[in-house]
Amino acid sequence: MYRHIGSASLIVLAAAVMGSQVRAEELVVSAAISLKECFLSLGEQFEHQYPGSKIVFNFAASGALASQIEQGAPADVFAAASYGEINRLDSKHLIQAGSIKPFARNKLVVIVPRSARRLSSFEELSTVEHVTIGNPDTVPAGRYAAHALGRSRIYQNLLSQHRLVLAESVRQALAYVQSGNVDAGIVYLTDVRSSNQVVVCFSVPDALCEPIVYPIAVVQDSKHVKLGLCFIEFIRGATGRSVLKKMGFPPADK
Repeated sequence: MYRHIGSASLIVLAAAVMGSQVRAEELVVSAAISLKECFLSLGEQFEHQYPGSKIVFNFAASGALASQIEQGAPADVFAAASYGEINRLDSKHLIQAGSIKPFARNKLVVIVPRSARRLSSFEELSTVEHVTIGNPDTVPAGRYAAHALGRSRIYQNLLSQHRLVLAESVRQALAYVQSGNVDAGIVYLTDVRSSNQVVVCFSVPDALCEPIVYPIAVVQDSKHVKLGLCFIEFIRGATGRSVLKKMGFPPADK
């Protein structure tokens, strides 16, 4: 039976429908802080390719983001700077089965303030007064750096002599070096692109550091699984790989 809807009721109904559509297409992406500029650019392009979708980003250290998800914070997609955080969530059934995919790689470098003397090796790095890395407990870049320093047999000396300054994110470590509050730091090569106040002295040798691979996955409690999977495929597709490479992230093997 046909039922007439008054104009006022029609407006209210239309507003309600439109509001639900907007909410249904809003995707919350929690991503490692080192991905910020890259993902902001890709987010705009994704929204253009998927009209009506809206990407809301939450950038922080990967460990902090994983803890937020564990505590029930809203997130649809998680892009981490290492497999450690995503695997931890996966072991607790907080990741959609089969959704974990690699999408980018990175490299660690040793940096100093632009006005400081250049360093050429880890042996020289061990002689400076203060070195900053991300906190290994929550920052993948810090964990990689600690491992490399350990293999070089200088980590414990820096730690015991209180010469190691732990930052809460790789961007904070970069800021410490930029400000001259420390003499040197170990950060991702991609982070240095945003600063003209530091100098790269050398790359951390591959023999001292395990491969740095960024994974991405859909969070188990996501209400927008299909859109989340679309975002992952977009990041791993031709557009995503092109932008990642342009911003210093070699794409990871599919």
